[in-house]
Amino acid sequence: MNERPSDWRDRILEDFRRWIGELVETEAPDGAAQPAAPDLHGLYAELTALRQEIRLQNREQARTGKELAKAAERYDEAVKSVRLQERDLAAFEQRVAREAENRCLRSILDVRDSLARGYGAASEVSNRRGFLLRRPRGIGGIAEGYGIALRRFDRMLAGFGVDRVKTTGRPFDPRTMQATELHQISALDDGVVVEELQSGFLRGEDLLRLAEVAVNRIEGEEHP
Repeated sequence: MNERPSDWRDRILEDFRRWIGELVETEAPDGAAQPAAPDLHGLYAELTALRQEIRLQNREQARTGKELAKAAERYDEAVKSVRLQERDLAAFEQRVAREAENRCLRSILDVRDSLARGYGAASEVSNRRGFLLRRPRGIGGIAEGYGIALRRFDRMLAGFGVDRVKTTGRPFDPRTMQATELHQISALDDGVVVEELQSGFLRGEDLLRLAEVAVNRIEGEEHP
């Protein structure tokens, strides 16, 4: 015989009523009194307190979130500041290192001047020609040795990015040259460098030493 759905529901409800009745009639252990049935006023008070607690927790979470956001912002600012300081420190260290190198390079330019003077003097004697002029023995080898040493020295300077200031035949440049002599040559324009007396050197934009030059000056013209 098939059971109708209504019979099944009725049986479940009857079992539930019977269980509730047995639960109410059961005595509390150790003779304790049965707990009082909760009233609506008490339940509302509990719900109100719970809602207030949730609000307080939400406010605390919001305040904590704001503090964390501010802390994160301060952290980001500190990181940026440290990075800027590191960049500035690196740039400062590079400037100090470059200036130290420039000082060292300036100090050895005198050595190059000595080599250049020796090479010029030896070459001049070696190139002398005349019936009554006798070249010293081995002067050609001496000139060649000076020339080799000078070229090696210039390659070393080039390795540091050092270049000679171009002077002879060019207009006088007060930024890189110093006029120590004035010549009057009508065939040349006024302000043209006639002779280089001492080489000047540049390292990129850094001036290591001014070139000392002789400059052509025409009477009545403005001169360096």
